[in-house]
Amino acid sequence: MTFFSVKARLYLYTFSITTLTWILVLAAVIVGLRAVVISLTEDALEIRSEILASALPLSYFDEGDPALVNWLEQVAQTPPDFVDTGIDSDSSYQIWYNGEVIIKSYISPTMPEPSQEGASSFFDHVQDEDIVWLTHATKIKGKDAWAVATEDMELAFEGIVPFSLIIFVFIGENFPYVFIILPLSFISLFFGIKKAISPIIEISNKIEARVDNDTSSIKIKKNPIEIKALIDEINLCYEVIRRNETELNTSLESEKKFTANAAHELLTPLAAIKSEAQLRERQTNDPVQKEGLAAISLRVDRATHTVEQLVTLARLDPKTAQEKLKDVNLCNIIQNVSAELGNKISEKNIDFRISLSDNCNLKGLVSAISVLCRNLVDNAVRYCSENGTVSIEVFSNSSNLILRIKNTGRPIPDYMRDYIFDRFVRGAGEEETGSGLGMSIVKRVAEIHRAEVLLSDPEDMIGVQVDVIFPV
Repeated sequence: MTFFSVKARLYLYTFSITTLTWILVLAAVIVGLRAVVISLTEDALEIRSEILASALPLSYFDEGDPALVNWLEQVAQTPPDFVDTGIDSDSSYQIWYNGEVIIKSYISPTMPEPSQEGASSFFDHVQDEDIVWLTHATKIKGKDAWAVATEDMELAFEGIVPFSLIIFVFIGENFPYVFIILPLSFISLFFGIKKAISPIIEISNKIEARVDNDTSSIKIKKNPIEIKALIDEINLCYEVIRRNETELNTSLESEKKFTANAAHELLTPLAAIKSEAQLRERQTNDPVQKEGLAAISLRVDRATHTVEQLVTLARLDPKTAQEKLKDVNLCNIIQNVSAELGNKISEKNIDFRISLSDNCNLKGLVSAISVLCRNLVDNAVRYCSENGTVSIEVFSNSSNLILRIKNTGRPIPDYMRDYIFDRFVRGAGEEETGSGLGMSIVKRVAEIHRAEVLLSDPEDMIGVQVDVIFPV
């Protein structure tokens, strides 16, 4: 399963969206809890500041009042408490009078004088070093004094996490299934997606398992609407292919019959012409006539070879050939072909080299592989220079069996390599006999066996190198 498959993308996107949703829900819960904490803190501060303002006797703020003098003396010596005022000693508060703090709890921020024109009470935020404090100031009636309740918001927010844990523990104890909802949702999504895309996977597997010549319609059970449209279009394409294939087969069959009949009609008179030419050549003593009759025999041989190659080319049907593939030993075929061409090799005094692998087996047609090898070896010998070299190698790698044939001679020009496999195209050395069909037949045989034919210049000699790469 690759990342770019539909299945992988669905899993990734769905799981990512689900996880993100849970994270957003958790973030919303935290934001909501913060809002609740702020609201509760504001209510508590307002109540505390009002209690603080009403708990102190107004006479405290009269100049010279013994109680005020006593408070100021206590503040100068030790942090005061509010036992007498009814305020919890752990609370954070301040009492301001005439622009100065006269009473301050032990835990309380350094802040400016509370002041808001026309307001008898108000909220404010105060920053003391790195701590943000929320404050509520209540004006003490009839006096230039303020009672201020303060709260460290960091301490207030710290309670959100323990509070959340308490909620989850409570829910977990009473509703334990809550903790398995997330993994169960992922498992459900996994199997749900797998089931939903099963038609796509089925189509992919069926198409991948098909052989090249299978054009039958694809049938899938319980097609979704979206997939049905795709399958209908594919089946329509297969129907067009089948119709064209029928017409093509009819045309090819007619071509085969015509080629076979034409070959039969041509080979008989060609054989008669050659026999007559050879007979006349033996009967005459005139050197000029002998040379002319020999040339006629040579041209008849070339015409006969062309007809035979045409018959071979017509008989190579890739569709039926795939059904007849058997185990073939390429090395044995090379040895047989080399033996058949022994006279030609000797006549040109060629250094003929063969290097064969221990493993030469492949799936193929013996007759077709033999034609391919004969054409390639025959070309290598035909176009090899006098006293030159022809080298044949058969070797393999992890996935291919490679036939490499090279010779010394005239290289094939780059411009000609693009159409050397076309019919009736001859290579370098036009003085040699040839039909111009050999490489076209090689290409057709290679296609039947799903092989690749490569032309190049050999590294160790000047000439031509042909590699036929068979998949194994």
